[in-house]
Amino acid sequence: MLAFFRRIRKSLITNNSAKKYFLYAIGEIILVVIGILIAINLNNNNQNKVAKNERDNKINKLRQVVYADSLNLMFTIDYNKRNIAVIDSLIENLNPEMSINEYSVYANQFTRANMKYRTSIPDLTVYNELINSGEFSKIEDKDLKDKITNYYVLYNHFNDLINKFIDALFVTEKRLFYDGVLSHKYFSFDTSESNIINGYKEFCATIKDSINRRVFENHLYELKDMHNQIIYFYTVVVDDMKGIPLQPKNP
Repeated sequence: MLAFFRRIRKSLITNNSAKKYFLYAIGEIILVVIGILIAINLNNNNQNKVAKNERDNKINKLRQVVYADSLNLMFTIDYNKRNIAVIDSLIENLNPEMSINEYSVYANQFTRANMKYRTSIPDLTVYNELINSGEFSKIEDKDLKDKITNYYVLYNHFNDLINKFIDALFVTEKRLFYDGVLSHKYFSFDTSESNIINGYKEFCATIKDSINRRVFENHLYELKDMHNQIIYFYTVVVDDMKGIPLQPKNP
């Protein structure tokens, strides 16, 4: 092809066809420019295709991360439900006439259930990568993009609320132990005979006092309420994430 154009150029120069040569030169420049533009366009298309493939891979990875989050949320919900069952038992069996054996079981259950809760934190690694690189704004599926944004906003918002419930619960626990309603040493995993006997006498005396009993009962109800709030908030998050999670395929 190049040899063909050289022959034309040589012929025009030999025949002193300046005008024709000038027009030819312009045409050749135009062809070169068109060729460059085509090459640039092809290169841009290839780069865009590579970028889209990388973005799609990250989106799939993000959906798998959300899937892992959903499993953790379900485990967290189940954990808190089990704790509520224990707290319900503590409320139901709060009896000032309980036997020492009943107290031993009761104290052990309370020690295990008191301020024992589980929360969940979303994995933000892939999401932050997409945001920081500007790739998240390029996601073409608007519905998916909105779902992902709402999911993380809701998740973090509810975790902030849960932390406030936990902080409030520490106040009622402080009244139990710091104000001397209960002796902390009798609500530990020390199962020595003397500890059980002394703890039994003190606990029965405590719950026979109407004010102290109310303080203790309120703490149990606050504890239950905290678990219920965690369950409610995380159930809403799980419902909201529908359409996002993608279970990883087995290799």
